[in-house]
Amino acid sequence: MLKKLCLCISILWIGSLQAQTIEDRISASKEYYASNQQEKIYIHTDRQQYTAGEIVWYKTYNTIGISNMLSILSGVNYVELIDPKNRIVADQRVQLGLGLGAGSLTLADTLIEGTYRLRAYTNWMRNFSPDFFFEKTLQITNGRTDNTVTRTSLRSDGKDSFVGVQLNTLSGDPLPKTTVRYEVLDGDKTLQKGSERTDEQGLVLIKVTDKNKDKDIQLSYTNLDERPVVKVIHTASIKPQSNIQLLPEGGRILAGIINNIGIKAIRSDGLGVQAKVEILDTKQEIVGVGETNLLGMGTMAFLPLEDENYTFRAHIDGEEPQQIPTPVISSSGMSFMVNNQHPTKLFAQISISEDLLSEEPAYLVLHHFGNTYYASRQKMNRKNLVFSADKEMLPSGVLTVSVLDASFKPLFERPIFIMQPDDCMTIAVSVPNSKIGLRENVTINALIGAQTDTTRLASLSASVVNLSRLKDTADLQTNIYSSLLLEADLKGYIESPGYYFSPENQAEKLADLDKLLLTQGWRKFDWSVEPQSLDTTKTFEAEEGLSISGFTKKLGRKAPAPLSEVQLISTDNYTDFIDTLSSEEGFFRFSDLLFPDSAKFLISAKDQKGKNNIDITLNVPETPEIQTTAGAQNDLNTLYLEELLASKQFFRELESKGLMPNTIDIAEVVVSRKVEKVPEHSRNLNGPGNADQIITWEELQNYATIDIALNGRLLGVYFQGGIPYNTRSRSPMQIVLDGMYVEPDMLSTIPVMDIASIEVLRNINYTSIYGSFGGNGLIVITTKIGSEGRMNYVPKGILSFTAKGISSAKEFYRPRYEVESDRTFTNDLRTTIHWEPFLTPDENGKASFEFYTSDEPGIYRIIMEGVGLNGKIGRKVLDMHVGK
Repeated sequence: MLKKLCLCISILWIGSLQAQTIEDRISASKEYYASNQQEKIYIHTDRQQYTAGEIVWYKTYNTIGISNMLSILSGVNYVELIDPKNRIVADQRVQLGLGLGAGSLTLADTLIEGTYRLRAYTNWMRNFSPDFFFEKTLQITNGRTDNTVTRTSLRSDGKDSFVGVQLNTLSGDPLPKTTVRYEVLDGDKTLQKGSERTDEQGLVLIKVTDKNKDKDIQLSYTNLDERPVVKVIHTASIKPQSNIQLLPEGGRILAGIINNIGIKAIRSDGLGVQAKVEILDTKQEIVGVGETNLLGMGTMAFLPLEDENYTFRAHIDGEEPQQIPTPVISSSGMSFMVNNQHPTKLFAQISISEDLLSEEPAYLVLHHFGNTYYASRQKMNRKNLVFSADKEMLPSGVLTVSVLDASFKPLFERPIFIMQPDDCMTIAVSVPNSKIGLRENVTINALIGAQTDTTRLASLSASVVNLSRLKDTADLQTNIYSSLLLEADLKGYIESPGYYFSPENQAEKLADLDKLLLTQGWRKFDWSVEPQSLDTTKTFEAEEGLSISGFTKKLGRKAPAPLSEVQLISTDNYTDFIDTLSSEEGFFRFSDLLFPDSAKFLISAKDQKGKNNIDITLNVPETPEIQTTAGAQNDLNTLYLEELLASKQFFRELESKGLMPNTIDIAEVVVSRKVEKVPEHSRNLNGPGNADQIITWEELQNYATIDIALNGRLLGVYFQGGIPYNTRSRSPMQIVLDGMYVEPDMLSTIPVMDIASIEVLRNINYTSIYGSFGGNGLIVITTKIGSEGRMNYVPKGILSFTAKGISSAKEFYRPRYEVESDRTFTNDLRTTIHWEPFLTPDENGKASFEFYTSDEPGIYRIIMEGVGLNGKIGRKVLDMHVGK
């Protein structure tokens, strides 16, 4: 449990009025911190690497502030899967109890291979920067509908450079004479389009130009199964160039004293690179040297002379030496250095030039987002001011060292990392079996916490994976320590965050962690602004449950229908409803709701006269900004080919037991050109005419209803009871009518004469932009007269819709190899052997779970993580050998 933190304010010389001022300022900052609570999320997944068709099993932990107590602030987590094109391809809402929740995310067969991100946040967290949302990298391959591998490279004919992509089947056969369409992407924009054909060996070449250099390129082609395939090539990752930044500690370099300079060596793909930096004087003699680690971060000491000019030169293996712009060197000013390497003390030094010495005070404050843990004051009347603080009073995590002047304006700021062993929850895991065989029942025993803990109650999750089927890099990836203690407070991409918390060479890891914080942005508190003057109004409220909101408007007009009586009715039980009144602006909201995903509702409204002459519009919440990030990889189907093929073999076993649907072997047509007959007011989010199939009004003239007209005409779509179903998922498709999501059974009620066009979206390159609504494909209908065309058949004062609700987690399938058991596999080739989302120790800290091993020998890795009721977090990794 975190020790009780004491605020130590050391005043060496100060009048009583000034002492009160600093105390008041710290107290006001603490109040600001209390009203801006920092909610953090960590998600434990069963592994980091998947293939399309598999299930991501996960447990979510929400904590509050630097103490990491389980949060009761929010009742819902928003979990999103972001694809290599920075589009949300799946999203879920997870119900929380005491900050804990669990879920399962099925990866669609049509996902393109690549580096994905699992992102999570609460509504409250949206009041702050998306930099502090939870994110985790997942590598996903596709052997279901893709069935091709790529090898990308940079090639040259001596005159021009080309991005070369070799296309092969999973068995290694080339895809010769295949037309490959490509688009150069820049965020949501397409900068360039074109097409090329592969040669006899399956190689396609795309010329490198100013438009596509270091941009992502989307490739679209048809594989040998006549299925459409989409790949995203990150050209910046093929032959990345390096960039060196020099970051003086405190932001300034002062002549005549030793300064500390941070070095950040980053490639164009965002990953770090090892570099050596030399400082040369005017005689070209080396007067200083610094090196970065493998992650591209380092430091160097520099003692500049006043009348000397210096050159900084960087060396990186495989690249020409590069000259770095020389930082500004001042003869008048101040510089700042922090020493965090002492085990029990933190030291900070301010160096001041002679001309700036004064009797003015300087304050050193150690705080987390304004919540102060230590403060000290010294006069600025000496060239070197040294501050020291005992670390034992500080919490684990990222703190900020701020140096403030007499007016409490920041002179210097620098993040540091503190790790207190007592803040970690001890986890001891044991395997009782001395020799473990195949299909054997194994019991894992765990002992949580220590006898000195005030409580040993905790919530944990555990995964067991077969490493022989994975290229495991779990020790380098995000884990519960890196997420809650580090990433939740830092901005930007952090390469291999788990590296800093691996148990080996911890002193070296803490030193590397200090280099990271010297060169990385962080969550800041602005001391230059009085906390009392800040607006504490929050745009996004903490949610106990879900909400449904919208507006009541006068029929056919934009004017609000104020004080209307609005009812929310469940279609499962029409006697189950709640009501409210809309505001003067026509706004209404139903809050703190809990309902399952895809629940169907009706909203009815009547004006103040009891009439239903009202238009009802629903609010569609905006998705938080999706930020680009580094670390994306190419050619994952090639890199993980062995694992992909093993998964395909196990999929056949799952299909035979009905635990996984078969893929539909059907040729699909991809329409990539814009069809001009689609009206410009089409609400297709991909743009009018960008669809897999298009039906125009001329093709519908001779039919009584739309469902009759479309039955048998749409590829990959069949009708049942007038409702369109996707042949792949065998689930109803989403109908979008003039931009509004409506129920599939409304299709037959739309007059044929009102239809201008119908666009069918089935493939991931078109459906991903719709997020969860596109999971089973969409039919986008545009009427001849836009939204007015709906008034002929949409009842007044009533609206039906399907709501995005709480996602239910599937049950993890646990085979049992006992006599007469029906829970068995003929060929047990599992990758995730076991998933235990809710593991709770008893009052003595004891917990256990059991599982059966599979048919494959090898090393099985157990990863157990969790949070205690005392705020301690813990992680344990144990490998066990399974033999024949």
